[in-house]
Amino acid sequence: MLAYLLCIAVLSGKYVEGSFGPFNQTYDYVTVREGAHMFYWMFYTTADVATYTDRPLIVWLQGGPGGSSTGIGNFEILGPLDLRLQERNHTWVKNFNVMFLDNPVGTGFSYVDDLRYLTTTNDQIALDFVEVMKGFYRNNPEFEGVPLYIYGQSYGGKMAVDMAIRMREAEEAGTIRSNLKGIAMGNAWISPVDSTLTWGPLLLAAGLVDQQGYENIQRAARAAERLFNEGRYVESTAQWAATQREVFGATTNVDFYDILTKMPVPSLPDTRSDYEISRDMMIRDRPYRSPVRQDEVNLNTLMNTEVKQALGIPEHVVWSSLSNDVFDYQRGDFMKPVTDGIEKLLNETDIILQKYNGNLDLICSTPGQILWVDRLKWSGAEAYQRAPRNPIWEDNRLEGYYKAHGNFRFFWINVAGHSVPRDNPAGTNAFLRDMTSFG
Repeated sequence: MLAYLLCIAVLSGKYVEGSFGPFNQTYDYVTVREGAHMFYWMFYTTADVATYTDRPLIVWLQGGPGGSSTGIGNFEILGPLDLRLQERNHTWVKNFNVMFLDNPVGTGFSYVDDLRYLTTTNDQIALDFVEVMKGFYRNNPEFEGVPLYIYGQSYGGKMAVDMAIRMREAEEAGTIRSNLKGIAMGNAWISPVDSTLTWGPLLLAAGLVDQQGYENIQRAARAAERLFNEGRYVESTAQWAATQREVFGATTNVDFYDILTKMPVPSLPDTRSDYEISRDMMIRDRPYRSPVRQDEVNLNTLMNTEVKQALGIPEHVVWSSLSNDVFDYQRGDFMKPVTDGIEKLLNETDIILQKYNGNLDLICSTPGQILWVDRLKWSGAEAYQRAPRNPIWEDNRLEGYYKAHGNFRFFWINVAGHSVPRDNPAGTNAFLRDMTSFG
């Protein structure tokens, strides 16, 4: 096991005291507004380059909302160390500078002075993102002008859309000197009603439910759609959770993040409400088929002991993989789509919009993504529909398919569920290269 190192790292003439692990890194808090303090942790690329600014900066956003990028995204998915504290073979740090951002405020090591400072809308999250990036560039001015890409998984993909809009506005106003080139929406919660309405058809086609189970799921899903159309957004979120209960009952607890497996049946009755069960699952952002190895550390313990001490996190801040308050405060926004924002970016900017999806995912199912993609109103819509769907070959293995036109592209990734970078690193390399030319 690679023991973590408390070291003094020399980074371009600057000193970072109390780093975690043998990798060049920087981290800090930025007060994005009164009472709201956001934490970022960036690892400098290990690529063989003259200077690390020769490679792009990628910001990784976890889902939920309320999932921690510094913990889940870093140690469980694509950071330099895995949960055995061994170097990860497929870490993105090999090709990019990677920032893990605990976002929205209240998530992970980010914190608020009072719950009233939590965000309630996607746009508020985006405005906070602009502020934290301003703070990052103040602390690290060498990254001004370096190509910036935002990669968001699940709800992180939804957040990335409004972040791109607000970042481009700030760039044009001259209030930030970033160079946003593209965003990626990975298994993203872009159009929640579309996703929910496709759970039943996908499970029926896969043979995981019978006709009665399908009808029960669809009845619940259509109720969620009706509540949304009536503007009863909080109630629609509750009905979304009730639809998940119907899925669990019809499939004996299929895993929403990988339909080839199922979640464990509790040995004792689960006293949580449908909403609480669904909320905790969305924040967890990890398929149950990912076994916990005996040599893995407990993430919650790691983050609240060695990592917290090494990074100098304030004593009163407790890292948690379940930021329930963050999720609860977003309930009114949870079921709202961000397709209007995607159309705005496609029609008014040159920002690359990349959509990738693991084909084993249920919560953000590929059929649900295709529904909203096909409805997009943008200048290249017809040309995109006519564009060929090409195979993705990596080392003589078919890893999926892609389709692209202009600054929009869609990647179907095989043998992957909700978290494509963890499930299929080879397929991941394909869409990283497509957007950044590295990977």
